Amino acid sequence: MNPNPISSDDIQAISHINHISNNLHDVTDSLYEDLMDRDHEKAKIKAKSIINTLNELIKSLSDEI
Repeated sequence: MNPNPISSDDIQAISHINHISNNLHDVTDSLYEDLMDRDHEKAKIKAKSIINTLNELIKSLSDEI
């Protein structure tokens, strides 16, 4: 038997962290491509999406305190 089983809350938290991190990775990867292609309109949309995601994360972290 595992002396320190992972709680369902921890599993849910890890899943959420992975979702946020993977989403940010995908969008920043796409932003890189838009910047390299000099597609400024698409790059602005991606940058705003990243900012919104990070603002939501900050708010979520602030609400937990």
